Amino acid sequence: MRNLAALVLAAAAAALPAAAAPAPTGAELFARSDKGFCIACHQVPKGAGPATRSDLGPALEGRRMRELGRAALRAIVVDPMRANPGTVMPPYGRHRILDDAEIDRVVDYLDALP
Repeated sequence: MRNLAALVLAAAAAALPAAAAPAPTGAELFARSDKGFCIACHQVPKGAGPATRSDLGPALEGRRMRELGRAALRAIVVDPMRANPGTVMPPYGRHRILDDAEIDRVVDYLDALP
């Protein structure tokens, strides 16, 4: 009887969905090599992300990000080649490197930069 109860409990536990890991933040996506890895080419203001000497892409400063506006930032992340066909920046949305929710979190991060 004990073995049957243990088996039933084990089966019930296996049927429960695993706790989902929290979604990565925009800052985490910005720095993750398997996702955005924006930090490989861009610098952010001190204290807003990992320190880097990367200068392939422009430095990303909050004032400039807000001047561009959220819609333009999103369009650049989705497919920067539309605005600049010669860019080396990957089209994160078009190539499905980032999904829509991840793109939104990256844009939130960029919009909030100091």
